[in-house]
Amino acid sequence: MFIPSVFFFGFLYLMSFLLVISSEDWFLIWVGLEINMMTFLIMVYRRWSMKVIEVCMKYFFIQSLGSAFLIGILYLGWSMVGGLSFMILSYKIGAGPFFYWFPNMCSGLDWGSCFMLMLFQKMLPLCLIFMFVHWVMWIVMLISLMVGIMGSFNQNNVKELLGYSSIHHLGWILIISISKNLMWFIYLIVYGMVMLGVLINFYKNKIVNFFMMYKCKNKMWLIVGMLSMAGMPPLLGFLLKWMALINIMNLGLLYVMVLIMVSLVMLYVYMQIMYDMMLGSSDEISWFSKMKLYEYMVDIVGMMGMVMGISFMFFMFM
Repeated sequence: MFIPSVFFFGFLYLMSFLLVISSEDWFLIWVGLEINMMTFLIMVYRRWSMKVIEVCMKYFFIQSLGSAFLIGILYLGWSMVGGLSFMILSYKIGAGPFFYWFPNMCSGLDWGSCFMLMLFQKMLPLCLIFMFVHWVMWIVMLISLMVGIMGSFNQNNVKELLGYSSIHHLGWILIISISKNLMWFIYLIVYGMVMLGVLINFYKNKIVNFFMMYKCKNKMWLIVGMLSMAGMPPLLGFLLKWMALINIMNLGLLYVMVLIMVSLVMLYVYMQIMYDMMLGSSDEISWFSKMKLYEYMVDIVGMMGMVMGISFMFFMFM
């Protein structure tokens, strides 16, 4: 692909975000969503294969159907159908009962496109979804949390696991949205940063399923990243979930206890994966002994910075 075309479609992709965020007319918002979808598909399609064509066709059909329903009901009178609008936007990001297409699509994409789908492609629908706060949100939230856990059990495909993890974290983002501030955006960005580190490790080690985990040369940073995604204290992912619990503390202790139990189950799933990865194969040489000195120092500094940053944020929120 020519470099000018990369800049052109990248510029269109950024403009679609600005158009949706700054527009008050629903037609312009719809146009922005369509531009966003088409530029994403063009960037995904840069590697031609039957699998990529299949993924692009599925995504185009799902997003076009959702956008058509959304623009139709909004022009009919959005104030009467807030719950329906919420469900359609949930369908566009694979949340709640509409999860079925999301993990499969993640498994068919390359790592860069997979990251875009799990992070950037969620932003615009989430910006709109909070305009339709409705009791339906609780159903979507709970289903997202449970689907993320159940789909992660006995999951061998790395990309599908990350897809289910993304659905699970969508539930936490919806929880944070109850406070009606931009805390959900902070959660999404920080989660994306942690996930990016994990994805880079998987890409560098050419890991596509968990049977290949033992080949990972530098496991320390990957383990820290995945445990952070699972919400292991005192890592960054734990801080995100802790902030979510603070936001719903006024709703009652029962809600807090349910979410703590859900978080513990998800942590158990990731701990199983980490256990298998640390064991490796019986003939594997210790990963610590094979690690180069500079790689070891980079990991130590990175972990120290993460823990110190978390401690600072913890005391700042106290």
